[in-house]
Amino acid sequence: MTDRKIKYGAWPYLLLLLLAAVWGSSFILMKIGLFGWSDGGRPVMNGVQLGLLRICLAGLVMAPVALRYMRGLDRKTWGALAVNGFVGSLVPAVLFAWAQEQLPSAVAGMLNALSPIWTLVLAVGLYGTVVRGKQVAGLLLGFVGALGLMSLKDASGAVHWASAGMLVLATACYGLSINVVRNRLSHVPAIGISALALAMTALPAGLGFLLSGGVGAVADHPQAKVSLMAIVALAWVGTAAALMLFNALIKKTDVLFASSVTYVIPLFALFWGWMDGEWLGWPHVIFGAVVLSGVRLVAKG
Repeated sequence: MTDRKIKYGAWPYLLLLLLAAVWGSSFILMKIGLFGWSDGGRPVMNGVQLGLLRICLAGLVMAPVALRYMRGLDRKTWGALAVNGFVGSLVPAVLFAWAQEQLPSAVAGMLNALSPIWTLVLAVGLYGTVVRGKQVAGLLLGFVGALGLMSLKDASGAVHWASAGMLVLATACYGLSINVVRNRLSHVPAIGISALALAMTALPAGLGFLLSGGVGAVADHPQAKVSLMAIVALAWVGTAAALMLFNALIKKTDVLFASSVTYVIPLFALFWGWMDGEWLGWPHVIFGAVVLSGVRLVAKG
Protein backbone atom coordinates (compact mmCIF):
# COMPACT_ATOMS: atom_id res chain seq x y z
CA MET A 1 0.00 0.00 0.00
CA THR A 2 2.83 2.37 0.85
CA ASP A 3 4.61 1.64 -2.42
CA ARG A 4 1.46 2.46 -4.34
CA LYS A 5 1.20 5.88 -2.65
CA ILE A 6 4.84 6.66 -3.34
CA LYS A 7 4.55 5.55 -6.95
CA TYR A 8 1.55 7.71 -7.82
CA GLY A 9 1.68 11.44 -7.20
CA ALA A 10 -1.10 13.94 -7.80
CA TRP A 11 -0.87 14.21 -11.57
CA PRO A 12 -2.04 10.66 -12.43
CA TYR A 13 -5.28 11.37 -10.55
CA LEU A 14 -5.70 14.64 -12.44
CA LEU A 15 -5.07 12.80 -15.71
CA LEU A 16 -7.60 10.16 -14.70
CA LEU A 17 -10.18 12.85 -13.99
CA LEU A 18 -9.44 14.59 -17.31
CA LEU A 19 -9.80 11.31 -19.20
CA ALA A 20 -13.09 10.52 -17.44
CA ALA A 21 -14.38 13.99 -18.31
CA VAL A 22 -13.45 13.55 -21.98
CA TRP A 23 -14.94 10.08 -22.32
CA GLY A 24 -17.92 10.93 -20.13
CA SER A 25 -18.71 13.87 -22.42
CA SER A 26 -18.61 11.67 -25.53
CA PHE A 27 -22.20 10.53 -25.04
CA ILE A 28 -23.69 14.01 -25.05
CA LEU A 29 -21.51 14.84 -28.08
CA MET A 30 -23.01 11.85 -29.89
CA LYS A 31 -26.47 13.17 -29.07
CA ILE A 32 -25.59 16.61 -30.44
CA GLY A 33 -24.03 14.95 -33.49
CA LEU A 34 -27.28 13.12 -34.13
CA PHE A 35 -29.76 15.94 -33.53
CA GLY A 36 -27.82 19.22 -33.29
CA TRP A 37 -29.45 21.59 -30.81
CA SER A 38 -32.95 20.56 -31.90
CA ASP A 39 -35.23 18.81 -29.43
CA GLY A 40 -37.08 15.95 -31.07
CA GLY A 41 -36.59 17.30 -34.56
CA ARG A 42 -35.36 15.50 -37.67
CA PRO A 43 -31.93 13.92 -37.07
CA VAL A 44 -29.01 15.45 -38.93
CA MET A 45 -27.75 11.94 -39.70
CA ASN A 46 -28.42 8.47 -38.42
CA GLY A 47 -26.28 6.63 -35.90
CA VAL A 48 -24.52 4.46 -38.47
CA GLN A 49 -23.43 7.52 -40.43
CA LEU A 50 -22.27 9.29 -37.28
CA GLY A 51 -20.21 6.31 -36.11
CA LEU A 52 -18.57 5.92 -39.51
CA LEU A 53 -17.73 9.63 -39.77
CA ARG A 54 -16.35 9.71 -36.23
CA ILE A 55 -13.91 6.87 -36.87
CA CYS A 56 -12.95 8.19 -40.30
CA LEU A 57 -11.96 11.56 -38.82
CA ALA A 58 -10.15 9.95 -35.88
CA GLY A 59 -8.25 7.63 -38.22
CA LEU A 60 -7.19 10.48 -40.48
CA VAL A 61 -5.78 12.55 -37.63
CA MET A 62 -3.87 9.52 -36.31
CA ALA A 63 -2.49 8.48 -39.72
CA PRO A 64 0.73 10.57 -39.47
CA VAL A 65 1.46 8.96 -36.08
CA ALA A 66 0.75 5.50 -37.52
CA LEU A 67 3.47 5.93 -40.17
CA ARG A 68 6.11 5.81 -37.42
CA TYR A 69 5.06 2.32 -36.30
CA MET A 70 4.32 0.50 -39.56
CA ARG A 71 7.68 -1.13 -40.20
CA GLY A 72 8.57 -4.66 -39.21
CA LEU A 73 5.08 -5.89 -38.32
CA ASP A 74 4.16 -9.45 -39.29
CA ARG A 75 0.83 -10.74 -40.59
CA LYS A 76 -0.41 -11.87 -37.17
CA THR A 77 0.25 -8.44 -35.72
CA TRP A 78 -1.66 -6.75 -38.54
CA GLY A 79 -4.54 -9.16 -37.94
CA ALA A 80 -4.63 -8.29 -34.25
CA LEU A 81 -4.50 -4.58 -35.10
CA ALA A 82 -7.43 -5.07 -37.47
CA VAL A 83 -9.45 -6.64 -34.65
CA ASN A 84 -8.53 -3.74 -32.41
CA GLY A 85 -9.46 -1.16 -35.04
CA PHE A 86 -12.65 -2.63 -36.46
CA VAL A 87 -14.04 -4.58 -33.48
CA GLY A 88 -12.60 -2.33 -30.78
CA SER A 89 -13.34 1.06 -32.36
CA LEU A 90 -15.46 1.08 -35.52
CA VAL A 91 -18.23 -1.34 -34.52
CA PRO A 92 -18.73 0.15 -31.01
CA ALA A 93 -18.75 3.69 -32.43
CA VAL A 94 -21.58 2.73 -34.78
CA LEU A 95 -23.50 0.78 -32.13
CA PHE A 96 -23.30 3.53 -29.51
CA ALA A 97 -24.46 6.24 -31.90
CA TRP A 98 -27.19 3.99 -33.33
CA ALA A 99 -28.48 3.17 -29.84
CA GLN A 100 -28.54 6.84 -28.87
CA GLU A 101 -31.12 7.54 -31.51
CA GLN A 102 -33.53 6.33 -28.80
CA LEU A 103 -31.68 6.04 -25.50
CA PRO A 104 -30.61 8.95 -23.26
CA SER A 105 -26.91 9.73 -23.36
CA ALA A 106 -26.67 9.23 -19.57
CA VAL A 107 -27.96 5.64 -19.86
CA ALA A 108 -25.40 4.98 -22.59
CA GLY A 109 -22.68 6.24 -20.27
CA MET A 110 -23.81 3.95 -17.46
CA LEU A 111 -24.02 0.85 -19.66
CA ASN A 112 -20.54 1.63 -20.98
CA ALA A 113 -19.30 0.57 -17.53
CA LEU A 114 -19.90 -3.07 -18.57
CA SER A 115 -16.63 -3.04 -20.54
CA PRO A 116 -14.38 -4.41 -17.73
CA ILE A 117 -16.94 -7.13 -17.01
CA TRP A 118 -16.89 -8.30 -20.63
CA THR A 119 -13.10 -8.10 -20.57
CA LEU A 120 -13.03 -10.68 -17.77
CA VAL A 121 -15.72 -12.89 -19.31
CA LEU A 122 -13.84 -13.11 -22.61
CA ALA A 123 -10.50 -13.56 -20.85
CA VAL A 124 -11.96 -16.63 -19.14
CA GLY A 125 -13.57 -17.96 -22.32
CA LEU A 126 -10.73 -17.31 -24.76
CA TYR A 127 -7.58 -17.49 -22.66
CA GLY A 128 -8.54 -19.60 -19.64
CA THR A 129 -8.08 -16.83 -17.09
CA VAL A 130 -8.83 -18.03 -13.56
CA VAL A 131 -11.45 -16.00 -11.67
CA ARG A 132 -12.08 -15.65 -7.94
CA GLY A 133 -15.40 -15.92 -6.18
CA LYS A 134 -15.73 -12.15 -5.74
CA GLN A 135 -15.21 -11.67 -9.45
CA VAL A 136 -17.98 -14.15 -10.26
CA ALA A 137 -20.25 -12.25 -7.89
CA GLY A 138 -19.22 -9.02 -9.62
CA LEU A 139 -20.07 -10.46 -13.04
CA LEU A 140 -23.54 -11.47 -11.88
CA LEU A 141 -24.13 -8.16 -10.11
CA GLY A 142 -23.01 -6.16 -13.13
CA PHE A 143 -25.32 -7.98 -15.50
CA VAL A 144 -28.26 -7.67 -13.08
CA GLY A 145 -27.69 -3.93 -13.01
CA ALA A 146 -27.46 -3.82 -16.79
CA LEU A 147 -30.72 -5.73 -17.18
CA GLY A 148 -32.33 -3.30 -14.78
CA LEU A 149 -31.17 -0.31 -16.83
CA MET A 150 -32.29 -1.96 -20.05
CA SER A 151 -35.78 -2.62 -18.68
CA LEU A 152 -36.53 0.97 -17.63
CA LYS A 153 -39.08 2.98 -19.59
CA ASP A 154 -38.31 6.31 -21.21
CA ALA A 155 -40.36 9.49 -20.83
CA SER A 156 -42.93 8.19 -23.34
CA GLY A 157 -43.34 4.87 -21.50
CA ALA A 158 -41.42 2.78 -24.04
CA VAL A 159 -38.69 0.22 -23.30
CA HIS A 160 -35.90 0.06 -25.91
CA TRP A 161 -34.46 -3.42 -25.49
CA ALA A 162 -32.87 -3.49 -28.95
CA SER A 163 -31.06 -0.18 -28.49
CA ALA A 164 -29.83 -1.16 -25.03
CA GLY A 165 -28.71 -4.51 -26.45
CA MET A 166 -26.56 -2.62 -28.97
CA LEU A 167 -24.72 -0.97 -26.08
CA VAL A 168 -24.15 -4.29 -24.35
CA LEU A 169 -22.77 -5.70 -27.61
CA ALA A 170 -20.54 -2.64 -28.01
CA THR A 171 -19.03 -3.17 -24.55
CA ALA A 172 -18.42 -6.82 -25.45
CA CYS A 173 -16.46 -5.55 -28.47
CA TYR A 174 -14.38 -3.41 -26.13
CA GLY A 175 -13.75 -6.45 -23.95
CA LEU A 176 -12.56 -8.52 -26.90
CA SER A 177 -10.30 -5.72 -28.11
CA ILE A 178 -8.66 -5.31 -24.70
CA ASN A 179 -7.92 -9.05 -24.55
CA VAL A 180 -6.38 -8.94 -28.01
CA VAL A 181 -4.16 -6.02 -27.02
CA ARG A 182 -3.03 -7.79 -23.85
CA ASN A 183 -2.34 -11.17 -25.44
CA ARG A 184 -1.34 -10.43 -29.04
CA LEU A 185 -0.03 -6.87 -29.19
CA SER A 186 2.24 -6.61 -26.16
CA HIS A 187 5.25 -6.05 -28.45
CA VAL A 188 3.72 -2.93 -30.07
CA PRO A 189 3.95 0.43 -28.25
CA ALA A 190 0.62 1.55 -26.83
CA ILE A 191 0.40 4.72 -28.92
CA GLY A 192 1.34 2.71 -32.01
CA ILE A 193 -1.55 0.32 -31.39
CA SER A 194 -4.06 3.16 -31.19
CA ALA A 195 -2.65 5.00 -34.21
CA LEU A 196 -2.36 1.95 -36.47
CA ALA A 197 -5.74 0.51 -35.50
CA LEU A 198 -7.57 3.79 -36.09
CA ALA A 199 -5.66 4.65 -39.26
CA MET A 200 -6.55 1.36 -40.95
CA THR A 201 -10.25 1.99 -40.34
CA ALA A 202 -10.26 5.52 -41.77
CA LEU A 203 -10.74 4.62 -45.44
CA PRO A 204 -13.42 1.90 -44.96
CA ALA A 205 -15.29 4.15 -42.53
CA GLY A 206 -15.11 7.10 -44.93
CA LEU A 207 -16.36 5.00 -47.83
CA GLY A 208 -19.15 3.65 -45.64
CA PHE A 209 -20.19 7.19 -44.74
CA LEU A 210 -20.34 8.20 -48.40
CA LEU A 211 -22.17 5.05 -49.54
CA SER A 212 -24.72 5.35 -46.74
CA GLY A 213 -25.73 8.80 -47.96
CA GLY A 214 -24.05 10.72 -45.15
CA VAL A 215 -23.11 13.74 -47.28
CA GLY A 216 -26.65 14.15 -48.56
CA ALA A 217 -28.10 13.82 -45.08
CA VAL A 218 -25.91 16.62 -43.76
CA ALA A 219 -26.10 18.95 -46.77
CA ASP A 220 -29.68 20.16 -46.39
CA HIS A 221 -30.07 20.14 -42.60
CA PRO A 222 -30.18 23.45 -40.66
CA GLN A 223 -28.32 21.88 -37.70
CA ALA A 224 -25.49 20.50 -39.87
CA LYS A 225 -22.77 22.87 -38.59
CA VAL A 226 -23.51 22.16 -34.94
CA SER A 227 -23.64 18.42 -35.63
CA LEU A 228 -20.34 18.37 -37.51
CA MET A 229 -18.58 20.43 -34.84
CA ALA A 230 -19.71 17.90 -32.22
CA ILE A 231 -18.51 14.97 -34.34
CA VAL A 232 -15.12 16.58 -34.96
CA ALA A 233 -14.70 17.09 -31.21
CA LEU A 234 -15.86 13.51 -30.63
CA ALA A 235 -13.37 12.14 -33.17
CA TRP A 236 -10.31 14.21 -32.40
CA VAL A 237 -10.70 14.73 -28.65
CA GLY A 238 -13.06 11.94 -27.52
CA THR A 239 -11.40 9.24 -29.62
CA ALA A 240 -7.86 10.05 -30.82
CA ALA A 241 -6.64 12.29 -27.97
CA ALA A 242 -8.43 10.23 -25.31
CA LEU A 243 -6.70 7.05 -26.46
CA MET A 244 -3.33 8.76 -26.16
CA LEU A 245 -4.25 10.00 -22.68
CA PHE A 246 -5.28 6.48 -21.70
CA ASN A 247 -2.02 5.03 -23.02
CA ALA A 248 -0.03 7.66 -21.10
CA LEU A 249 -1.95 6.80 -17.93
CA ILE A 250 -1.25 3.08 -18.33
CA LYS A 251 2.43 3.78 -18.98
CA LYS A 252 2.86 5.91 -15.87
CA THR A 253 0.69 3.78 -13.55
CA ASP A 254 -0.80 0.35 -14.34
CA VAL A 255 -3.79 -1.22 -16.04
CA LEU A 256 -5.80 -1.54 -12.80
CA PHE A 257 -5.33 2.13 -11.91
CA ALA A 258 -6.13 3.26 -15.45
CA SER A 259 -9.24 1.06 -15.68
CA SER A 260 -10.68 2.81 -12.63
CA VAL A 261 -11.68 5.57 -15.06
CA THR A 262 -14.72 3.34 -15.64
CA TYR A 263 -16.11 4.39 -12.24
CA VAL A 264 -15.97 8.10 -13.03
CA ILE A 265 -17.20 8.18 -16.65
CA PRO A 266 -20.89 7.58 -15.74
CA LEU A 267 -20.83 10.55 -13.36
CA PHE A 268 -19.94 12.91 -16.21
CA ALA A 269 -22.45 11.21 -18.51
CA LEU A 270 -25.16 11.67 -15.86
CA PHE A 271 -24.19 15.32 -15.35
CA TRP A 272 -24.41 16.17 -19.06
CA GLY A 273 -27.66 14.24 -19.42
CA TRP A 274 -29.13 16.18 -16.49
CA MET A 275 -27.90 19.49 -17.95
CA ASP A 276 -29.56 18.59 -21.25
CA GLY A 277 -32.87 17.86 -19.52
CA GLU A 278 -32.90 14.11 -20.12
CA TRP A 279 -35.61 12.19 -18.32
CA LEU A 280 -33.88 10.20 -15.60
CA GLY A 281 -35.25 8.80 -12.36
CA TRP A 282 -33.86 7.21 -9.22
CA PRO A 283 -34.11 3.71 -10.78
CA HIS A 284 -31.51 4.79 -13.35
CA VAL A 285 -29.14 5.90 -10.60
CA ILE A 286 -29.75 2.77 -8.52
CA PHE A 287 -29.21 0.31 -11.37
CA GLY A 288 -26.19 2.32 -12.54
CA ALA A 289 -24.73 2.00 -9.05
CA VAL A 290 -25.36 -1.77 -9.16
CA VAL A 291 -23.40 -2.01 -12.42
CA LEU A 292 -20.49 -0.04 -10.96
CA SER A 293 -20.51 -2.20 -7.82
CA GLY A 294 -20.18 -5.26 -10.01
CA VAL A 295 -17.32 -3.67 -11.95
CA ARG A 296 -15.54 -2.87 -8.69
CA LEU A 297 -15.81 -6.48 -7.50
CA VAL A 298 -14.44 -7.69 -10.84
CA ALA A 299 -11.48 -5.30 -10.65
CA LYS A 300 -10.66 -5.91 -6.98
CA GLY A 301 -11.56 -9.63 -6.81
